[in-house]
Amino acid sequence: MTQIDVSHEEKVATVTISNPERKNALSGPACETMAESLRTLAHDSSVRCVVVTGEGDAFCSGIDLAGEIGAGGPAAELEGGLNAIATSLLRMEKPVVASVSGPAVGAGASIATACDFVYAANSAEFGWGFTDIGLAPDTGATYVLPRLVGMRTAMELLTTGRRVSAAEAVDLGIATEAIPDAELDDVVTERVEMLCSRPTRAVGEAKRLLLRNAHRSVEEALAAEARAQERIVQTEDFSEGICAFVENREPEFTGR
Repeated sequence: MTQIDVSHEEKVATVTISNPERKNALSGPACETMAESLRTLAHDSSVRCVVVTGEGDAFCSGIDLAGEIGAGGPAAELEGGLNAIATSLLRMEKPVVASVSGPAVGAGASIATACDFVYAANSAEFGWGFTDIGLAPDTGATYVLPRLVGMRTAMELLTTGRRVSAAEAVDLGIATEAIPDAELDDVVTERVEMLCSRPTRAVGEAKRLLLRNAHRSVEEALAAEARAQERIVQTEDFSEGICAFVENREPEFTGR
């Protein structure tokens, strides 16, 4: 049975998909638990960065095909589970990091790429093999992937199910960085510490603007940026940033 383990260490929360015997395949109940955990973390002001990972030698092999579809059918299952996970990751107004080793396939690939930063061990591979079993893509794949790789490459990956290595994932823009397996944990820790040191609310506004302004006219995008600045100039981190600049020192942001 798949478990979703959530741990906190200072300003970082780590969400671990745990079902190593099945390459961390997600059951329906586990999807709902993960979605609820992410919603909780989104509103936890003590958390300034979220890491999503899998236990053992895989990130996530997607939905557990050995499980049963609930009485509500696929649409209802997706709405309360995988779709809710993707929505929480994309809308969370703090940085989200995927730490990927081994396969991230199907919904697992969609979950990884819905994160803001994807650090991939050299053993990692990404694949959207939905059509391999006669399914259409889901978990936000048709929304996120074209924005990362372009329409033609997204079409190829989503229709053929071709697996992408860590190195190619970086070249395509699917992953942020490819890292030797033995160094993955240390590098992710270093990157997360840097993200936690940034002004969390400003990072959240940047994420919100990038996500929403893709659908807006230039005038609407500029107006949205102006509204964001109105909110940000009232934060403690903005005041700290200005003081640090005037005093010629590094700022010490608190996320407030």
